[in-house]
Amino acid sequence: MRVVMIFIDGIGLGSCNPETNPFIRFELPTFNKVFGCPLNENIGPTGNPESYIVPIDATLGVDGLPQSATGQAAILTGLNTSRMMGRHIQAFPGPELSKIIVENNLMKQLCTCNLTVTSANMYSPDYFELVAKRKRRHSAITLAALSTGMSLRSVAEMHKGQAVYQDITNAMLPSFGIENVLQVAPSEAAINLVNISRKYSFTIFEYFQTDRAGHKQDWQYAQKIINTIDEFIGTVCQQLPSDTLLLVTSDHGNFEDMSVKTHTVNKVPLIAFGPKAQQTIGGITDLTGIAPAIIEILGKDESCD
Repeated sequence: MRVVMIFIDGIGLGSCNPETNPFIRFELPTFNKVFGCPLNENIGPTGNPESYIVPIDATLGVDGLPQSATGQAAILTGLNTSRMMGRHIQAFPGPELSKIIVENNLMKQLCTCNLTVTSANMYSPDYFELVAKRKRRHSAITLAALSTGMSLRSVAEMHKGQAVYQDITNAMLPSFGIENVLQVAPSEAAINLVNISRKYSFTIFEYFQTDRAGHKQDWQYAQKIINTIDEFIGTVCQQLPSDTLLLVTSDHGNFEDMSVKTHTVNKVPLIAFGPKAQQTIGGITDLTGIAPAIIEILGKDESCD
């Protein structure tokens, strides 16, 4: 059994109003066809044993708008990190939250079960230099990956089809000074992700352009993003090996409500495609249920004493 997680930052289940919700105005054919309707606040737990969606809570019982640092930490650790920290923490984890992530994340726990894990994301050549200069900080997902001792994927791997850039298509790379990299179609990036995942028990890919578009209220970019996501995830589903479960989820709402620049308190989708989809996610109600479900389904293959 293998699990691939596609993490999409800042997507919630919003209203059915096309004036505010890009998922209604532009639609996602891959999801609409499977579940019979667009992603919206009225969708409940639905699907079939191998294609299932549940709306899950991102507020975690803590006042205020859910944020990325604590939301992603909750997904990765199964802990109510917002409650532990006494508030929702935005953007990147500070020292205390970072320690919780490093010590308790599911990637590290899977490694203790003798299972292989990886991040499929490509990191720029100067990433660690920028972090050292405090011009960039590790995301929760990057912290989890590094806690296992793995090497982050670079441009060299991407040239070989062994890494996927955070924008999926490589279109943004020249703006960061990375030249001579061909743009790829979302479908090609999806095939690369699936091929990467064949070698690991757990593979994660992080996409955050949705959150950026939501904050900017950029409808033109939102349409492009939706087209990219639909082709990317649709192809992953088509290419997914029979022994692999695909999970798609988010840390908080934002993109689904273009009437505001902030995050929302909307529930977020947790979607599963593949073997034991409904069985794996059917009972999950909030962000903290994801990590334990992954560890349980994968841990059955190895000893987790």
